[in-house]
Amino acid sequence: MATRPLEPAVILVADRTLSGRYTILFEGIFATMQTTQVPEVAMKRLVSPPLRLDSQGRAHSAALGIRRIEAALIAQGVTAEDEVVCTTPEGLDRLLGPWVKVVGVSSSDPLGRAMSNTTTKHFLDGDLYTGVWTDRMMTRLARAKEMFDFKIVAGGAGAWQWALDRPMAERHGLDAIFDGYGEEAGVRLIADLLKVGRADTAPECVSSQQTAEDSIAPIRGASLLGIVELSRGCGRGCAFCTMARRKMVHLPVDTILSDIETNVKAGIRSVVSGSEDLFRYGASGGRVDFNTLHDLLVRMKEIDGLSFMQIDHANVTSVLQLDDAQLAAISRLLRWGAKSDYLWVNMGVESANGHLVAANSAGKIAPFDPADWGDMVRDAVERLNRTGFFPVLSIILGLPGETPRDVEKTFELVKEISEKRAVVFPIFHEPVWPAAIAAGESFTMDRMRPDHLALFRLCYEINFKWVPRLFWDNQRAGGVPFFKRALMRLLGKSEIRTWRRKFSHYEQVLRDEPRICTTPPEEAPCRGQGPEHARTT
Repeated sequence: MATRPLEPAVILVADRTLSGRYTILFEGIFATMQTTQVPEVAMKRLVSPPLRLDSQGRAHSAALGIRRIEAALIAQGVTAEDEVVCTTPEGLDRLLGPWVKVVGVSSSDPLGRAMSNTTTKHFLDGDLYTGVWTDRMMTRLARAKEMFDFKIVAGGAGAWQWALDRPMAERHGLDAIFDGYGEEAGVRLIADLLKVGRADTAPECVSSQQTAEDSIAPIRGASLLGIVELSRGCGRGCAFCTMARRKMVHLPVDTILSDIETNVKAGIRSVVSGSEDLFRYGASGGRVDFNTLHDLLVRMKEIDGLSFMQIDHANVTSVLQLDDAQLAAISRLLRWGAKSDYLWVNMGVESANGHLVAANSAGKIAPFDPADWGDMVRDAVERLNRTGFFPVLSIILGLPGETPRDVEKTFELVKEISEKRAVVFPIFHEPVWPAAIAAGESFTMDRMRPDHLALFRLCYEINFKWVPRLFWDNQRAGGVPFFKRALMRLLGKSEIRTWRRKFSHYEQVLRDEPRICTTPPEEAPCRGQGPEHARTT
């Protein structure tokens, strides 16, 4: 018997890089950073193969953001269960029609302007697939909108990019842009769009600072990568991060466990903790609460069917509030059915100069002394190594107020870290607030000096050693077949050769065109940034 076609009033879709069939988090990160230098056939068949769809066009798993909106629309009675569907760009053609009233689009980097991704874009050839694929999907939606007269609302972590580029928002056919957590104000916006006729004016921009924790409903289908939200927001005030002004709140244990069970029932065995700082779960303010986190991890480990747990973010100061016994206990609880030698945790170091970091981040180092920042980073790396973790660190080139001495000190710090089990990813500073953008505070290849390039290359030589091992280990623990792991290993080796050629090229360029910083360090005070606009994941 043929399945009745779906005729949803609301379609929720994520951009193509957030609609790939990934097993481990590093696969997803790797995909979003690729440029068109990688052939599209390799992207679609190996790096980011499409998610599975059922016969009606529903995605087997979907980005957590649209899963949350789907659950909220149903829980709040805005739509019935069969009136909202999460799909992928490949599934749009079978779902679009005159019955559609609203299409919600989510993207982490719709215009290719996110800080980590623009680093790749500046350094390598081609355009970011995040922007290329999103533009392609939006072009299709804009044409379909002319036929079926629905509304398009854009959200996700990259919504701020559309909000700051209204011509592109209009070109993409947007009727509204939503910037924030969507369970309250975002759901109201969709409800309003379902009731009113399509507007022909410029896209409306709705920004919400709410964390909306009281309106979070358990997801109703599997999330991409099995991402399980533990906390949302951060509130440490980093001027280069969109979580800066949103306080951290924690999801109830029952919601977290329900989301894991939903993923397991869908056949997902490898999950990812979603939080700006895993170690702060249950905490009030910046102080950690080991007992609450420990109790949560015990409950999570009791769920049958899980094999591998991956961590996303943490903060150096949170690590330093835990002793070795506590960190080791957390490490043991995060190792489930599959053994992993690279239980990685991502921490932002930004610079060896704690005063520079503090000038760009009001609360990142608190309650510690910025003068101790370098030693704090060293201590955190050593503690994590001793207790079974693998630190994945990031630094930022071109922070406002950076001096040549800061670059030199950061080089020295990274050199020391190179002797540990850790990797360091250098990122070009990319402002997210209008004032900083207007001031031209982006760091680009045109601003790179030899000391920057030496630091950049040092980081990547460390990464060339460790990342292939980390990738292989995580894929194995996540159940990726040997053949795919081997192909990814070959692609990785090709990328390493490309990066090294680029390093040699730019070293020659800087020898031919030397760039000298004429501002003495003592005359280059640190400058903070005043956030005037916010975005969220």
